[in-house]
Amino acid sequence: MNDKRHALCLASLLLAGAHQVQAGGVRMYQSGEIPQAGEVADILTGGAVMNRPKMRGISLDSVREPAVQKGPNLEKVAQPTDTVVGLAVKFAFNSAQILPENEPQLDAVAQGIKMTDGIRVVVEGHTDAYGPEAYNDRLSRERAEAVKHYLISKHGISASLLTVEGLGSKAPINASDPYAAENRRVQLRAAN
Repeated sequence: MNDKRHALCLASLLLAGAHQVQAGGVRMYQSGEIPQAGEVADILTGGAVMNRPKMRGISLDSVREPAVQKGPNLEKVAQPTDTVVGLAVKFAFNSAQILPENEPQLDAVAQGIKMTDGIRVVVEGHTDAYGPEAYNDRLSRERAEAVKHYLISKHGISASLLTVEGLGSKAPINASDPYAAENRRVQLRAAN
C-alpha cells in the first residue's frame, strides 16, 4: 500500500509539471518552469561561479559509539552532480521557430550564462524517435541553432561562446520510451 501511495504521489508531481533531476547529470526544467540564473551558472561551471557568494553545507554524523568526543564529526556535503541544463523548449510543428512561451526559460538561461564569466557552452538539440533519423538529426540541429541565435540576438552573448550540436533521437532522456515528449528538448552544457 505504501509503494502504491508513493507511486501515485510521484505520478501526480510529474503530471503537475514539477521539476525533476534526471539521471546522467541532467537537471531538466519542464515547460513553464523557469530556472534561477544562479542555478544555471552553477550547473554549467560545476559550482565555480566567481561573481556570487558561495555557500558551503555541512552534515552532522550521528555518534554510534558511546565514546566521548570533543565535538560532532563535520563533513562537507557533496556538490550537486548536475552538469547539464535541460529545457523542454517547445517549437512549432516541423519547425525550428521558438514559441514565445519559452522565452522566459531562455532569458533565465542567458542570465546564468552571463554569470559564468565567459564559459563556452554547447547547445544540444534533441528529438523523439518519430520520423527518419536523418530528418531528426537536421531538425535537432536547426532547433539548437535557433536557441543559439536567440541567446546572441536577445541577450548579446558572444557567438564564439556558443557551439551547437544536433543529436536527433540518439540520446533520449527517457530511454524506456524513445517516443516520449520529454525526449524533445534542448540541453546546455559546458564545452570541454
